[in-house]
Amino acid sequence: MLDAATMSFHLLRPLWLIALIPVAAVFALLLWRQSARAQWGGVIAPHLLDHLVVQPGRGRSVNPLYLVAAAMTIGIVALSGPTWRRELPPFVEDKAPLMIALAVGSSMSASDVAPSRLERAKQKIADLLAARAGARTGLVAYAGTAHLVMPLTDDRSVIAPFLAALAPGLMPADGKDVVGAVALAAQSLASELVAGTILVVADDLGTADAAAVRQAAGRSNLVMLAVTGDVTSAPLGSDAVKVSIDGSDILRLERRIETRFQSAQGEAFGTRWQDEGFWLLFPLVLLTLVWFRRGTTVAWVVALVIATHAGPSRADDTSRFTGLWLTPDQQGRLAFDRGDYRAAATLFADPMWRGISAYRAYDFIVAAQEFAKVKTPEGAFALGNAQAQNHAFEKAIAAYDDLLKVQPDNVAAKTNRAIVQAALDAKEEKRRKQEQDDSAPPDQKADEMRVDPKQKGGKMIKVTPQDVTTAGAAEAWMRQVQTSPADFLKLKFAIQASAPVQKGASP
Repeated sequence: MLDAATMSFHLLRPLWLIALIPVAAVFALLLWRQSARAQWGGVIAPHLLDHLVVQPGRGRSVNPLYLVAAAMTIGIVALSGPTWRRELPPFVEDKAPLMIALAVGSSMSASDVAPSRLERAKQKIADLLAARAGARTGLVAYAGTAHLVMPLTDDRSVIAPFLAALAPGLMPADGKDVVGAVALAAQSLASELVAGTILVVADDLGTADAAAVRQAAGRSNLVMLAVTGDVTSAPLGSDAVKVSIDGSDILRLERRIETRFQSAQGEAFGTRWQDEGFWLLFPLVLLTLVWFRRGTTVAWVVALVIATHAGPSRADDTSRFTGLWLTPDQQGRLAFDRGDYRAAATLFADPMWRGISAYRAYDFIVAAQEFAKVKTPEGAFALGNAQAQNHAFEKAIAAYDDLLKVQPDNVAAKTNRAIVQAALDAKEEKRRKQEQDDSAPPDQKADEMRVDPKQKGGKMIKVTPQDVTTAGAAEAWMRQVQTSPADFLKLKFAIQASAPVQKGASP
């Protein structure tokens, strides 16, 4: 949500308003020179001039002097940079990470919401995943116990088969452990730089207290999609959105998720004021339409067009023409806003924006070259990101270190440095193993093979709960176990439910 400080109106470049002084002076001078007294005062006696002046009729067209003065005033105000809202830096994530906690208890089988509460919830989750294409989303299923179905992923096709397979019969125990589900979702979001959102999709909270649910969410934002036919109930109060027959509930959820995420990003990374002067171009264009009347103005416009397009037709004619009216940074911003990042990288004069455009165009070498010219903390952070994308890990670490010398508490720089350091260590470890393998003697075949007659059958291997509850175990099972998603989830949930919970451990 936007506060008063975010919406305050001011000018980014107020010194441009000084240009209004000569405009007002020239306007007053020309307006006085157009008067009959200024033109004929030196020829006709003043006592006769008042009786000889004929007032213009009402049908006379608008004085061009007023149009020029109005256009220049609007242009100067636009150059002064009026603003009233903030925007996020260009390198922050534009989609909120979302963990969905879906209730799969027996109460979700009720048919007061067709075809059933659970099936309608699945449909709404699928619609939300489609609306958030490219955003990272995870899934938690809960009834009497809570279980992680899928960690955060930006590929919704991975979530789809497991979402469709969820049913009350898969859960080890019936109930509504919404606090445990929210705590498990919050654990998945704990490593995020900026607080994400937990979406509870359920009919109600059961016996859980709303305050306990919010406490389990921790720093994460909490929203609920209430899938129930009772229109009077309101779990979580204002944080709940009622399921609807159309897509209005999905729009409300998405808007609430992104608004809160942008607010959290603004607190973590800071925001900057967005220049809104371009809105004044529209009244400026409307003023120019008044000039299209019979007279010399149109002739001068035609002459200008002919002069700028004279000679052989070339590919850069358009850029030459726009260069007469827009600065390189303005041309670059237009290309950047329409997604043409390669063109923007060549149009911008500002090295920071040239680097950002090259980074968006996946040209990380050029991006690093441009960021190296920006001697600011933002430039050092962007340089580290570009060098990391180039796999120049040592240079990336050096850039992050330069930033941390100036801003020791920069969380984003610390996190990215740790990631790059881990990648560098993995690269060095792989190189050392490769060197060892190259120096090792070639494998020799066995001279003789014998079978122990006392050995009967194969070796028994016992599967422990930790084998499917440790990080990465679910993905390994998905690759190796040839079974349906429903059977896989049922077995996984059963083993997790039987696993002893260590003292002090997360759910």
